[in-house]
Formats: sequence, C-alpha cells, structure tokens
Amino acid sequence: MLLNIRRIHEWTTDQLLASPTLGTYQTCGVYIPFLQNWRRSFCTVTCHPKNLEHILNTKFHNYPKGPTWQNTFGDVLGNQGISCAKGEEWISLRKIVVPELTKSKLGPSLHCWVNPSIKNDLLPILDKASKHNISIDLQKLMICFGTDNIFGIALGKKMKTLLNPEDPIALAMDTIFKFAFRRFFYPNILWKFMKFFCIGSEGSLKKSIQILNNTITEAQEERNNRNKDETFDDDLLWTFMKKVQVNGHILPSSAIMGTVLDILLAGRDSVATSASWFFWLVMNNPRVEEKIVHEIITVLKKTRGKDKDTRMDEINSLVYLHAMLLETLRLYPAVPKIVRYAICDDILPDGTYVPAGSDIILSLYSVGRMKSVWGEDCIEFKPERWLSTDEKRIERHEDGYKFVAFNGGSRICIAKYLTYLEMKSVASAILLRYELSHVPGHQVTSKLSFTIAMNNGLKVNLKRRDLNDFDVIN
Repeated sequence: MLLNIRRIHEWTTDQLLASPTLGTYQTCGVYIPFLQNWRRSFCTVTCHPKNLEHILNTKFHNYPKGPTWQNTFGDVLGNQGISCAKGEEWISLRKIVVPELTKSKLGPSLHCWVNPSIKNDLLPILDKASKHNISIDLQKLMICFGTDNIFGIALGKKMKTLLNPEDPIALAMDTIFKFAFRRFFYPNILWKFMKFFCIGSEGSLKKSIQILNNTITEAQEERNNRNKDETFDDDLLWTFMKKVQVNGHILPSSAIMGTVLDILLAGRDSVATSASWFFWLVMNNPRVEEKIVHEIITVLKKTRGKDKDTRMDEINSLVYLHAMLLETLRLYPAVPKIVRYAICDDILPDGTYVPAGSDIILSLYSVGRMKSVWGEDCIEFKPERWLSTDEKRIERHEDGYKFVAFNGGSRICIAKYLTYLEMKSVASAILLRYELSHVPGHQVTSKLSFTIAMNNGLKVNLKRRDLNDFDVIN
C-alpha cells in the first residue's frame, strides 16, 4: 500500500476488483502481541452495495465512526459537532440542522450569496482571463467560490477570497485539509509526538484550527450580544442558536460551534472538488457539453431569455445538468472513502466476517468503477444512465447504495442539496459564457487528502462562447 500511496484510491479499486467477492477484501497491519489487540490492526475494505447498505443503514448502530476517527480527527472537528456527536445529542443536532438545509430553505442562499458571488467576483475574473488569453487554475477559483459561499451561508460573513485568496482564514482551511488527512498514514506515535511539541505539520495544523475556532467564537459572541428586539438576516449559526432547545434537551454552545465548523469544512471542499472534476469531465466530453449548453439556453428562453442569473425554479429544471452532476459524483465522489468501526461481531451480506473492534473502510470511489455494479461501461462518463428514456426526468437506480457520494442512511450528508445548488449555479453560469479547454501539458491527478481534490489544480484556457445562434444575448 505504501508503494501506491499517491494512487491509493486506484490501488484500492484494483484490490477490490481482484477479490473473490468482487467488492471486499481484508488486511491486517503490524501489531505488537500482548501490547496491542490484533483487532485494532485488522481492517475490512468493501464497496459492495449490499454491504454499504448494511453498514450505513440496516446495522447502522453497530458501525459508528469509532476510535480511529475520534482519535485522529476529534481535535480537528471539535468532538461535539454533528459529524462526531452520538446518541441523543446527535439526534438533537439533526433536528436543528437538517430542516435548514432542505431544498425549500435554500432559495435565499442562492439570492444572497451564490449568485452575487458568481456575478460580482467570479465572472469578472474569468472575463479578464478570456480577454487576455490568460490560463487560470479553475480548481483554485472553485475553492475560493466554495469558501465565500459557505462562510456567507453559515456565518453571514463576506469573505471575498475570490478577490483575496491569501485571506488568513482561507489559508487556515487549506492547512487543515492538507495536514489533518496525513495522520491516517503517519504512525500514531509520530504525529502525536509532533502535536505534543507543536512542531512541523502538527504545529501548523493547531494554529489553523485555532484561527477557524476563533472566527466562529467571535461570531457566536456577536450574536449573543444582539438586541432581541432587532431583526437580523438569518445565517445558519444565528438560526441554530435560536433553536438550541429541542424536546427539552438544551445543547451546549460547543455542539453548535462544532456543527458550524463541520459545515464550513465540508461545504467548502465538497463543492470545490466536485465542480473541478465536473469541468474536467465536460472538457473531455464535447458531446455532453453541447447537450448541457443547449438545455441551459432552452430553460432560459422559456423563462426570461436575457438574464443569465439562474433562479431556483430554473435550476430545478436543469435535468440533464443534474444527471451530469450525479455522474461526476459517481466517478469522483468528493469524499472517496469512509471509515467505520465494528462494535460487535458481524457478517456482511456478501458473507464476510467482521470481528468486533476492527475498522471497516467503505470505498465510495471504487463502487463507481465496478463492472459488477454499473456494467461494462462503468468507467465511461455517461449522464444518460441517470435519465428516463425521453431524458426528461431523473430515474433513480433500484439499489440506492450503488450511489453513496453523499453517504447514506441516517448520516446522509446534511449539505447534499446545498452542494447541488452551488454546483448547478456555477456550472450553468460558466458553461453558458465560456468554452473551456485544457492547458497543454497540464496533468490532472488526485492528491492525498480528505477529498479527492486535484494534485496540481485544474489549469484551463477560456474562450467566450458564441450564443448568437440561440437568440440569447451574449
């Protein structure tokens, strides 16, 4: 595995394809007898849809995130946010958070944050690059776009990192994503030693976590001092603080703070990563690009014809674009793997025995590349696989756990609809205005991180798209 660390997701897929069950294998790391339980070094890796459903839904309570996750990332995520909470506290947090991130609640986010960010910050950068034939790193812009939107939606904070990418808060988030994931591959004794003495990557990580925590704390304090008789715009933090009492269970402020931190970290990179792979796939598939541009223009002509800032109803009408996003996430899920822990001995649907106290890794990246799951054309970028015969609606696959880009079961991603909203908005805005092309010689590979981000970014050239033939103002 260490020899393939730079292509760990591809290597994992190869092992799963070579396994007798075509979707599950088990391995055991080094352990010291009498000093360490062998189960803690034993690991099951799977991408079998029935196994995923079993772990994420059917036997959900037997497979929490466990000590490996808590020990490795607990200090990063605060241990009390919705991603780490358990039991009654987790249930209470979901009752607060989930209703605020449904489709019906996201319209104001589009109007107040997403569209203004695209129109006032992103498009002027792209327009300048197009006019002067300047290559841009589209992934870097998508990271800034995701950062600006999630801070606005969560904290009501205008970051403007598209205009100032060196903002200390944005750099802190970059550092957290860069160094936290490395703990998975460093010996515990090494990174904990570095953490204790606050040196190297752990020193940088600690400072970055503090910057982000201070930002949320300041926002909490500002809201605590607000005059209750005044009216304020509702960001997520303010909404959560007003809803802290759920069924008589009062949540500590640390739980709200941790949940906002979860949303900031997940909301930034999930959008940036997914949008980057989306545009890369579009550039490699001209047929698909032509179909989506035609759909966007058709929808706009039916509504307003001249205004290119998409509204919520128009976004919901972009069926082919939605299929493209699903297909992108099938091949490149933002979070390529999930780690769980078995509380009790169990047998998976494919017959694999899972000992209590061992870890289990769900390879979301691999499931989209299994011929036994998606057919012989599983590697092909084919949005039509998600559409009805007349291509007018999305048709879900019978086995819902073939697609788990947003996790599944009770812990399904709370920001699922927000991710779709941002991706559809930015994708339609860019593709309607520009033709994208690869910068010659630029290699696109995934890097070792929480998310499946691109190692060297996504460098592209832009050319203004000619829409005269479609009777839409260019």
